[in-house]
Amino acid sequence: MTNNQDREEISLRDQMKKFAIKSMIGFHTVLMYGIGKHLGIFNYLFDKGKLLNSEAKIKSVSFTIEELSENLNLDMKYLDAWLHMAFECGIFEVDTSCERCAKTAPHVFDILIDQNNMFFIGDVIGGFYNTTLYQDILLDNFKTGNIGSYKDMPSSFYMDAQRMSSGLGKAVENLFLKRCRDDRKRLLKEANILEIGCGYGINLENWVRKFKNPHFVGIDIDPNGIKHAKELVSQNNWNDRIEILEISIEKYAKTTNLKFDLVILNQVLHEMDPDENYRVNALNNIYSLLSENGIVLVGESMIPDTFTLKKEFQLYDIMHKWFEVGFNFHFYDEKSFKELIDLTLFNYAEFIKERGNYFWLVRK
Repeated sequence: MTNNQDREEISLRDQMKKFAIKSMIGFHTVLMYGIGKHLGIFNYLFDKGKLLNSEAKIKSVSFTIEELSENLNLDMKYLDAWLHMAFECGIFEVDTSCERCAKTAPHVFDILIDQNNMFFIGDVIGGFYNTTLYQDILLDNFKTGNIGSYKDMPSSFYMDAQRMSSGLGKAVENLFLKRCRDDRKRLLKEANILEIGCGYGINLENWVRKFKNPHFVGIDIDPNGIKHAKELVSQNNWNDRIEILEISIEKYAKTTNLKFDLVILNQVLHEMDPDENYRVNALNNIYSLLSENGIVLVGESMIPDTFTLKKEFQLYDIMHKWFEVGFNFHFYDEKSFKELIDLTLFNYAEFIKERGNYFWLVRK
C-alpha cells in the first residue's frame, strides 16, 4: 500500500484487524520463536528430525513437553505456557497420534528450523527478537543520542545479524547468476574473488559452494568474525581454496599483489566510517585491486528519505535502518549511491533489480 492521497480509504474494521489481531499474532510469533531459539528448542527439533528422517523430506517433528524439559533442562510450567502460545501463533499444532504430543505445523520445519533450507527465515525473525532485548538502551538513546558499536553486541546476536545479511547476500548472488551470465562464465573458471567485510564467513560460504574453481580471500577487522570464518574454512577442508585475513581494506590494498575478478561488498558499505572522503578512498582501494575486467558486486539496502512517498514494499530495507540506527551507519538511496561512485575512479555503475531483490554492478 502506498502513501498516495488517492489510495482507497481504509476502514476502521481494517485498522482494528491489523493492530488488534495481526500485529498481536506477529509480535508473539517473534517472541515465541526467539525464546525457543535461545533455549535451544529449535536446534533440538532440527537434530531430532534429521535422526528420524536422514534422507527423506521432513514434514513435521513430534515431541512432548516432558521430552523438552528432560533433554534441555527446562521448567515444565514455563514450557507449557510457551507451547500453548506457540500453538496460537501457528508454530506448532497438537499431534493427535499420541497423548499430549505436539508437532511442527506444516512447512514450519523448512522455514523456521532447517537453516540449510532455501526458504528458511528464522534468522530474520530471530533478529526481530534480539531488538526486544535492547529496549531500555534504545529508549535511553532517544533522549541522549548515544551511538554504540556492533562490537558491544553479544557475539551470538552479531552472528544472527550476519545470518540475516547472508540471506540478502544469497538473493544478490542468485540475481547476479541470472542477470550477469558472461561474468558468471568467467568466474566459473579460474578466478580470484575477494569479500570485504566477510565477518563470520556465512556469505562467503554460499559463494564457495557455488563456484568450485576460484581462489577466495575474505578480509575483516572483527577478530571474532575472523576466528569463526577460519573455523568454517577448516571444518570444510577449504584451506587450499580460501584465505581469511584480519586486515583493513586500506592495508590489504597496499600489501597484496593479487588482482581480483570479483570483489563482494555485502551490506558492508553503510557500516564503514560515514565520512565521505573515507568511503571514496576505500572504493578507490577496491578499484586498485581489480583485474582489467574485474567487477564489484555491492549489496546494499537502498533507503529513501523518510518523507519520500512510498512506491513499493520496503519493510525489510527500512527495517535495516531501524535495526542499525544506534551504530552511526550511513545508508544510500539510488541517487546518492550513484553520486558517491561518481567521486571515485570507477566509470560504470548499474543498478540491477528484479522484484524486491537488487544490487549494484560496478566496473572500471
